[in-house]
Formats: sequence, structure tokens, C-alpha cells
Amino acid sequence: MPNIEEHSRISLARTGKDYAEIHEWMDRDPEKKVERHNVSRICEFGSIIRAKYGDEGLNEYVQHIYDDVIARYMRGKEIIGTAISASLAHHELTSLKQDEANGVCRMRPSDIDLLIQAGLATRDLEHSIHVAQKALEIAERTGSDLDMDLVGRGALLHDLGKGKSKGIDHGKAGAELGVTLGLPESITIIMEKHVNAGLTEDEARELGLPSKDYSPSRLEEKIVIYSDKLVDIISHPDRIVDSEIEAEHRFKEILEQYPKLAKSEKAFQRHLAYHEEIQRLIKRATQRGEHRPES
Repeated sequence: MPNIEEHSRISLARTGKDYAEIHEWMDRDPEKKVERHNVSRICEFGSIIRAKYGDEGLNEYVQHIYDDVIARYMRGKEIIGTAISASLAHHELTSLKQDEANGVCRMRPSDIDLLIQAGLATRDLEHSIHVAQKALEIAERTGSDLDMDLVGRGALLHDLGKGKSKGIDHGKAGAELGVTLGLPESITIIMEKHVNAGLTEDEARELGLPSKDYSPSRLEEKIVIYSDKLVDIISHPDRIVDSEIEAEHRFKEILEQYPKLAKSEKAFQRHLAYHEEIQRLIKRATQRGEHRPES
């Protein structure tokens, strides 16, 4: 992971200020470092940072965590449940730097700030970050030519509406907020479509939502929906799986065993269809040697 000096250098290049005090606070004390990097405490610590350093300081605090996550991801640690080879890590890090130079980022600290400002509960914020990490991992493993920016941002922001509603309308609420924030339509569509794995027009009408077809049309959208459900399984309070890979291997069995996870029989069938489609792509990519097989 970047050391304090490297974090400060990154901040200086990005903002003209090194924010050394923030990076010192994050990393200098080994006994407190773990808790200060704890994603579940972003809301708590973020409020403290914003009060002292303003919105830009808050962004640097979130960016610090993000840069550490990316560094661990690129080094092949088990932060997202799969190992990445050294050669792939180098390729991905190079691609990420190029993305950033072009103004594109697969998971933006500013988007995490949007979630915080939208009032997401700590648990929902942690879930959103986990879904984004999982979606990027799944997308990579498919070997498909995908819009990775859409995958990362769409997954991270899919529950933006949960700051306003925990109900079936949270996708609609998130999309409406996204429009006011100027988010791309491709992202607000994901917010709407992820609910119950893509409602039909009849289902939407029955649930009191705007009457239209919410079926996903892009692979990126399906990957976000699939990853969202995988994270629901992985983080289930009953601890129904021991690993993230087990969640994929037992996907159908688990949704059958825990019908509340699927929401409805129609949603279950849609989840299963996405699972099978995505796993076929992963299998083909593995056979072609386009990514490292899961361990």
C-alpha cells in the first residue's frame, strides 16, 4: 500500500495540498490504523475530517482508503475473494493510471462521498463498496469488452436511494436523485433496474412503481445485479457460505434455500438466468486463458 509520503504526494498532485496531517492521522499509529481504515466507519470519521478540512479534505480521506484498496487489489490480496497474478496486476495498474489520466475512474471516492451525503446507513455504504469490488472482479473474469467505469460506478451507486427509502421504491428514489446530481443516465438506469433483478412492466405496476419494463439490456447491468445478490449471500447473517467463490458455486441452491434473498419466484428465475450467462462467460474466458482461474 502507499506509504504516508506517497499518499501526500498523490494529494499534492491532485489538489495542490499534501494533506499530510490526514495521511499521518490515518497511518502513523499502528494500533489505530485498522479502525481508521474501516469502511464501516467512513460516515463517522468522514464527518470529523470534513469539519476540520472541508469537502476537499473529506475527499482526500476517502481517496486514501480507495488507493489502499486498489493497491491491495492489484497485489493480488484476498480483499475481493480472488487472486490476481503479478503480470495482470501490472497491466491493470497501468490501465487504471491511464483511466485516471483520461478522467475515468472505476470506483470514485467522490461517488462514495455522494453516498455519504445521501444519508446511507453505515451498513448500506459498506454493502455498496463491496458490490462495486465484486462487480469489477466479476466483470474482469468474464473476459468481455465492457465499460468498466459503468460497472464500478453503477455498482457503487446502485443503492443511492436508500438514504431516502428502504422499500421497493429505493431504485426509483436513487434514480431521481441521480438525475438532480447530473449522473449519467446509464447509471441511474442501473439504480432502477437492480430492484428484484429487473421488474417486468406488470410487476412494476403491481408494486406501485412507474409502469415500464425494467429488464436489464446490457451485460454491465446484469453483472451489477448478480454481484449485488452475491454480496447479499456472502454477508448473510446466517453465514451461509465460507467464501465468496462458494457463493457462486452454490448460487441456485442458496436462493432456493433462502427464498427471501430472491424476493419472488420471477426474480429468482431472472437471477438464475444472469448467473448462468455470466458463469458461462467466465468459464470460456478461463478456457481461453484470459484470466487467472478462481482459487
